[in-house]
Amino acid sequence: MGRAQKLKQQRKEEEARREKERKKEIRMRILAAVGVLAAVGITVGLVFLANHLKSKEKEPRITSRLVLQTSKGEIVVGLYGKEAPMTVQHVTDLVNRGFYDGLRWYRVEDFVVQTGSHYQSLRAEYGETEPDQAALEEAIAKDGEVQKVADEIGLSNLRGMVGMAKPSDPETQLPEPDSATTDFYILKRDSTFLDTYFTVFGKVIRGMEVVDSLEATDTLVSARVE
Repeated sequence: MGRAQKLKQQRKEEEARREKERKKEIRMRILAAVGVLAAVGITVGLVFLANHLKSKEKEPRITSRLVLQTSKGEIVVGLYGKEAPMTVQHVTDLVNRGFYDGLRWYRVEDFVVQTGSHYQSLRAEYGETEPDQAALEEAIAKDGEVQKVADEIGLSNLRGMVGMAKPSDPETQLPEPDSATTDFYILKRDSTFLDTYFTVFGKVIRGMEVVDSLEATDTLVSARVE
């Protein structure tokens, strides 16, 4: 083999060697990139899992259930007896007396539904017509005989949360402290602007589609705590 042929052969071998090294380097880079992506994926997954478990730990424990049978279907509320013990006991006592049975969902807005007052229920039933005076007085008396329950503010007013409604102070137009009696609401939208003023004592765990469908003509047929 002549000198020229030898040089040509050496160049071919050198190019082949370089091409082999280039391909090897590309493979190593791909493997490194895959490793980095896998590590990032695992890290993100672990962070997500940790946050999920942390949120579960923070979520209040349900101590009992309030079953609301409405004219549109059943709503089940998980009650937070640890975070709002006085309120849960207060509502449970009213339920056991049959206080809420047959009342109208007299307040229905885009973000909330509300019931719990015999007076407001009667007003909603009669609409523009003035209720019978005797029935009106009876409704006012039923509402008035219920004692107030102290605020237990702490949980946030998010969609599905159930809280105690309160009257507003005539001068400040703000909810009066420790003035809740019988009325309660269920939120259809997050309403954290209420957090400063209202006690959340439960959350809908089944039947939010029923809550979303309620109208002012619907009734709370019966209620029970189990």
